[in-house]
Amino acid sequence: MIEASASPAGLALALRLAATDSDVVVASWFGSRPVPLELGADFHSRRLTLRSSQVGAVASARRERRTMRQRLALALELLADPAFDVLLSGPSPYTALPDVAAALAAGTDTGLCHTIDWSAA
Repeated sequence: MIEASASPAGLALALRLAATDSDVVVASWFGSRPVPLELGADFHSRRLTLRSSQVGAVASARRERRTMRQRLALALELLADPAFDVLLSGPSPYTALPDVAAALAAGTDTGLCHTIDWSAA
């Protein structure tokens, strides 16, 4: 499971919903804020694993498999697949970003990934 909410409640939910023996990968959106975790209850009995993720670098165990250029080429190739278009909402002009962000925060924008058009910037 990948947890990217930057919210202690989101991380707690991920731990509750994770299957037994699974990894919960925590995206690096928490910054320097402390995050309380419930590691009692069934965390240990379900043998959950917390893994950190940092988008700035690939884990050293995987770093030598592909160059940065190869990883970027693969990412761009995957983004060109029209199957992923169903995950996108928008686009909205960059001038609408405050309204889009407010709708996302309020939960009224139901898209998984709202795109912003920066071409007029």
